[in-house]
Amino acid sequence: MLPRMSGSRPVASENPPAEPSPKSSADAPQASSRRSSLPAWLDRVLGTTWGRLLFSILSGTLLFLACADFDIWPLAWIGMVPLLWVLLDGDGQPRTQQPFFYGMVAGMFANGGGFYWIVGLLQRFGHLPWIAAAPLFLLLIAYQALTFGLFAVIVCRLRMHLGVKVTWLAPLVWVACELCVPYVFPWYLSITQAWVPTVIQIADITGPLGVSFLLVLSNGALFDVLHALGRAKPGRRLRAFLGAPLLAVATIVLCLLYGTVRIRQVDAQRASAEKVRVGVVQANVGIHEKFVPGLREQQHNLHLSLSKELSDKGADLLVWPESSYPYPLLRPVPGDFSDRDARKVQRGYSTPIFFGALTVGRTPDGDMDIYNTAVLFDKQGKTVGTFDKNFLLIFGEYLPFAHELAWLRELIPAISNFSRGTETTTFPFELRGKRYSLGPMICYEDIIPAFGRRLFSDKNPPNLMVNITNDAWFGATSEPYEHLALAVYRAVEHRVELVRAVNTGVSAFIDAAGRVYQKGPSVDPQLQPDAKPVTLLGDMALLPPGGLYQRLGEAFGFGCLTIVMLLGALSRQRAGSPLRLGLIVFGSATLHLAAVGAGLLLPAGTSALYAVLLHRGENALPESVAFAANWQLLLALALASAGLGGYAGRQRMARAPQLELIGAICATTVLPVTLFGRMEGNTGAVVIVSGLYRLSNPQSPGFQTLFSLSSAKAFSDNSLKSDLP
Repeated sequence: MLPRMSGSRPVASENPPAEPSPKSSADAPQASSRRSSLPAWLDRVLGTTWGRLLFSILSGTLLFLACADFDIWPLAWIGMVPLLWVLLDGDGQPRTQQPFFYGMVAGMFANGGGFYWIVGLLQRFGHLPWIAAAPLFLLLIAYQALTFGLFAVIVCRLRMHLGVKVTWLAPLVWVACELCVPYVFPWYLSITQAWVPTVIQIADITGPLGVSFLLVLSNGALFDVLHALGRAKPGRRLRAFLGAPLLAVATIVLCLLYGTVRIRQVDAQRASAEKVRVGVVQANVGIHEKFVPGLREQQHNLHLSLSKELSDKGADLLVWPESSYPYPLLRPVPGDFSDRDARKVQRGYSTPIFFGALTVGRTPDGDMDIYNTAVLFDKQGKTVGTFDKNFLLIFGEYLPFAHELAWLRELIPAISNFSRGTETTTFPFELRGKRYSLGPMICYEDIIPAFGRRLFSDKNPPNLMVNITNDAWFGATSEPYEHLALAVYRAVEHRVELVRAVNTGVSAFIDAAGRVYQKGPSVDPQLQPDAKPVTLLGDMALLPPGGLYQRLGEAFGFGCLTIVMLLGALSRQRAGSPLRLGLIVFGSATLHLAAVGAGLLLPAGTSALYAVLLHRGENALPESVAFAANWQLLLALALASAGLGGYAGRQRMARAPQLELIGAICATTVLPVTLFGRMEGNTGAVVIVSGLYRLSNPQSPGFQTLFSLSSAKAFSDNSLKSDLP
């Protein structure tokens, strides 16, 4: 960190001296007149670089073993203790001057163990050799490890000057980091508790961040207790449990009691609610087979026969997975085909059906936009509603910067380039003379809390959520179970039940308490070609939405973030270097001004990075988004002008401390995106990067053609045209 400059008078740096070499005597535990809080051998191990590396790896390993598919969920309650030992000594002071490095190591192992399947995804569907897929995998897990790295740095910094117990400091910082770091594949530490209903019930108030808070609270309390036990005399060790650890235990117990009460309330509500009998078809079809001429007719007939069986058993609603319908549908979808057409959806039954299909819209120049769409037909085969997928899968359905960097498209030619839906909607559904609403979610939209809140903000909020997905991309790995574990939280947050229909993966029925009471197997059709299709049939309660989370949003997370920011300011004050808010405002205004210039000169680049940063496909951006970007850029110009007028000549950004610089960047980018949650966030500083990409190759052929490839090259544009009605 740069030293604070006051005129020509330097102030001592906030950083302690550089970390000594592992072979130096200074690398051993600091001498203390008090008894060590850890065994001598453990202190010696943690006094070496290799020892700290080992314990960082241990934390990461324990955390991914607690996740879905491995399912050793108790490990999450203790898994961060080794990392905390690496970061802090018995006096609660930083043990190392490289906390970011050790945090990143723990994070990379946690993410590497949880997302190992990405290498196979890039090899099988990106057609990359392992020597190219491995670096991309390492880059991804390094980015997603930023939460751990930032957590480690902030905890160490705050403990240097504040006496806040790690019991409470660690969970506050962790939640703030989880809130602010945008993941490519969104996940929370709370994924580890998806199969423990009593623990996760607080999500209807706090969202997944509340469960993450409890887990890190347990780790922090255990850290403080172990250190206190090591220092206390045998007769006084009971006192180690008093204070912050005891309060932490009480907090966890109260949350568990709340969970017990809420589960009973949900059970009572389900018992009196209207039930809809839902039939789910999981055909276990490979990712390519359903689009291959000759095979797709076979797969379509399989879906028809399984649907007729479910209909004969009394199903009120049938659900097919994402893109399970093998024929493209012309937009707008008018309804079902005639009885003589092989493409008919409701053949042999008249039950309403919710299914996934690729829909095609023709552009004025004769090209096509292809959407990943959910469709609902009523008993008569009329279209009740359609919904286009909003959040496209990176490297599966779109390639970031493919339009700015033509060579990237040439390097990975087989990745699709779908058009992105821009609206959420609900489908009306009539049952026994009463009207209800169904909430459509496609693919991993069911793991994004912000998408769930948008869905339930509809004027007709859903009484039942329906997620259609296709996890055939990932085979029989841990991904389908991780996907299911994250989806569980949407049911708890809104107290509405969730149906999941998965082509291959884990189809399931999830009640409003987050309990999975029916589920199908996860198979890999390429490795298990003889895998038989699966059907589920169960009664789902049609419930009115509930839970405070819909109204509060991420209030809990922002509360933790606010406390951490206040602690940071207090820490700087005690260190003799008060936080200068003026510099943050000035820096943010300056970045906004630069973004305005980039946006005015390179509007295409502005639009592209708005989309990429927020994990959307950068093509087919709606006009409303462009308008939102423009007015925010104009507002940023006004703020920048005011900032320049107020602070020019009074502050020198060239020598500003790192914390102020980081604060300025966050105020410009991360914070607005987090607050608004969608395209409306002003991502000023990042837009500059987009401008540079665009400037580097303004005549890129890829920029001129917004759509060139269909789904995984399973069929060509010409075949699509021939298949359209």
